[in-house]
Amino acid sequence: MTPPNFSHAQAFARNLGWLTQGELLSLRHKRVAIPGMGGVGSAYLLALVRLGVSKFHISDMDIFEQANFNRQVGAFMSTVGRPKVEVMAEMAADINPEIDIKSFGDGISKDNIDAFLEGVDILVDGFDFFALDIRRDVFKRCHELSIPAITCAPVGMGAALLSFMPGKMSFEDYFRITDQDSEEDKYIKFLIGLTPRPAHRGYLVDPSYVDMKNHKVPSTPIGIQLCTGLIVTEVLKVLLERGGVKAAPHYQLYDAYRGILRKGYIPFGNGNPLQRLKYFFGRMLYARLSEAATHPEDEAELPVMEQIIDQARWAPSGDNTQPWQFEIKSERRVIVHIPEIEQDNLYEFDYGRPTYLAVGMMLETLRMAASSHSLALRWTLPKDVVWDGRAQKITVNFRKLKKTVLDDLLDYVPLRSVNRFSYQTKALPDPVKKALSDEIDELFEIRWFENPAERRRFSRLNAAATDIRLRLEKCFKVHQKIIDWTAGDSRDGVPSGAVGMDKVSLLLMKQAMKSWSRMDFMNKYMGGTLLAQLQMDILPGHKCAGHFALLWKDGGKKDLAQTLQAGGKLQRFWLQATQQGLVMQPSMATICFSYYAEQGIDFSSGNLALANKASQLGNDFDILLDGRLSDVVFSGRIGYPGKIKTPVRSIRKKLRDLL
Repeated sequence: MTPPNFSHAQAFARNLGWLTQGELLSLRHKRVAIPGMGGVGSAYLLALVRLGVSKFHISDMDIFEQANFNRQVGAFMSTVGRPKVEVMAEMAADINPEIDIKSFGDGISKDNIDAFLEGVDILVDGFDFFALDIRRDVFKRCHELSIPAITCAPVGMGAALLSFMPGKMSFEDYFRITDQDSEEDKYIKFLIGLTPRPAHRGYLVDPSYVDMKNHKVPSTPIGIQLCTGLIVTEVLKVLLERGGVKAAPHYQLYDAYRGILRKGYIPFGNGNPLQRLKYFFGRMLYARLSEAATHPEDEAELPVMEQIIDQARWAPSGDNTQPWQFEIKSERRVIVHIPEIEQDNLYEFDYGRPTYLAVGMMLETLRMAASSHSLALRWTLPKDVVWDGRAQKITVNFRKLKKTVLDDLLDYVPLRSVNRFSYQTKALPDPVKKALSDEIDELFEIRWFENPAERRRFSRLNAAATDIRLRLEKCFKVHQKIIDWTAGDSRDGVPSGAVGMDKVSLLLMKQAMKSWSRMDFMNKYMGGTLLAQLQMDILPGHKCAGHFALLWKDGGKKDLAQTLQAGGKLQRFWLQATQQGLVMQPSMATICFSYYAEQGIDFSSGNLALANKASQLGNDFDILLDGRLSDVVFSGRIGYPGKIKTPVRSIRKKLRDLL
C-alpha cells in the first residue's frame, strides 16, 4: 500500500533542470530489465530508481553473504542469507513505494528469457562476469527483439562501456564467442572485447588474487560506482532519445586511478586483426595468472578451531620452515607438535632458539585469532620439559570469553613479511618508535642504531656474518634446501626473487648453488662472498631508517617458556611495525655466529680462519652493545619501504598440510 505522504514529483524533483518535466514523466513509465543483483546490478537498480524509472524486471538466484560487502549495495549484516532480489526490491520500494518490480528469483534461463524481456524498453547487464553462456543468450534475444542492451564492466578502478543497439552490431558479432570455444577462450574473448585498451594492469598490485579458473577476481566499489554512472547516463540517453549513443563496435573506457578516458572504434569487433593478436597474448596472460593464483581456504566453511589455526599459520619462522603441526583434540584443546631441532643446521643455535622464538610468535598469533572468536588461550609445556633440541609438545587450552576482543594487529598478520631490499633512509618519528617500544617494553630493552655511522657499523657486522655462512658447507646445504628457484611465491621456503640480489647476481648464485664444490671455488678464487655482502648487507644496511637490537631487560639465561613469551612480544613488535607502514629484515646470523664464538663452540669443523672471523664478529658486536652480547635476543633493520617492491614473498603451507 502506497504511503499517503509519498510524492513522486517531490521525490525526484532535483532531477529537473537536467531533465524536463516531460522526460521525468517518460522515465517513470519506462521498464528496465536488469539480470543480476550483484555488484553492478544492485547499484544500477537503485541509481535508476533515483533517476525516476519506476518499472523493472530483476533477476538473481543468489543470497547475500559477507563476501559481497566490499561492493554490493544490498549487502549488510542484516541481509546476509536473504535473497538478493528480495532485498533489492525492498530497497527500491523504500525509495519509491509506487515502484513496479517483477522479480525472477530463480534466475534467467533459456526457458524464461522471453518472460524476462516482455515489455522492457532496455536491458542493463548485471550478470556476473563469468555468466557468459546465459549472457550470450539474453543479448542474442535482445538483438532479435530490437531491445537496446548495454553492458559496463568494472575493471580495477575503472569502467568499460559497450552499447548494443537495434540494427547495429550484435553482441555475438562483436565478441565472436562460439559454443565450440573452451571456457578459458570465452573468458579471454569477453575480456579483450570489454577492454580493448586496458589501463588497469599497471596497478594490479597482487596478481595472485586473480583466479579465473575458480571464478574469483578482485573487484572494487570504485569500479562499481563508475560503472553505475556510465551505464545510467547511457540508459538516460537511450530512453529519452537524446542521441549521442555510439553503438558497438564503439567502446568507452574510463580509469579513475590513472585519470584516463579512452574511446575508440574496433571494426569487426574481436574479428579485428589487432584483437586477434590481443587474444594470443591474452591466452599467455591467462596461463600466467592461473599459475600465480593462490587458493586460500574459505574461512567461512571451516570449523572455528581451524579458522584460528588458519590465521596462526601466517606467523613467521626462520627460512619459512613452519616447524609446527597442529593436532585438534577438541573444540577447546589443541596440541602443537614441534619436531626435533636439526643438529646440522647451524642457524639453529642454542638448541633451536630461532625456532622457539618463531613458535612463540605463532602462539601469540593463535591467541589474537582466538580472541576474535571470543576465546581466551593458555599454553603449557610438559612439567618435565627439557630444552636440549628434542621434539616438544605444547598444549593449548581455550575457554569462552564473555565478549569478543578484537586486536587491531591481527589484520596485519598475513601482510607482515621480510623485505631484503633497500628502504628509505627517512628517520622513524618518536611516536612510531614509542609504539614499537610499547609492544616489547615488558621484556626487552631496545637499542637503536640510526645515524649513518651506526648503520655502516651494523652493516659491516651483518656482512661479516654473511661472509662466514657462505663459506660453510652446512649452511650451504640449508640454503640449497630453502631457496626456491621456481617462479612466484614460496609456500615452504624463500623465493629466490626475495633474497635481495639483482637478476644477474641471482643467475650466478643459481649456478653456484648446484654443488658445494662450485660454491667453494667461487668463494675462494672469485670473491664470491663480496657480491653477496654488498647486495645483501652493505647497501641495504645503509639504505634504511636504522638497525635495532632487542635485549633482555633483566639479562641471564632464559628457559623455554620465557623464550616462547619473548617470541610473542617479538611478533607484536613486528606487526606494529607493519601497521605503522614499516618493513623489516632480521639479522639473526650475526647473533648466531657471535653466540658460537662467545660459547666457544666449534661450528666450523676446525676451520681456524672462520672461527677467528666469528670471534672478531662477536667482539665487535659486544662492543656495539656495550658489553651485553649475551642479552641480545633479536636484531634487524627497519624503515619505510623503498622504490624496489619485493616481487615475491614467502607464503605458507596450506592448512590441511599443518593438521
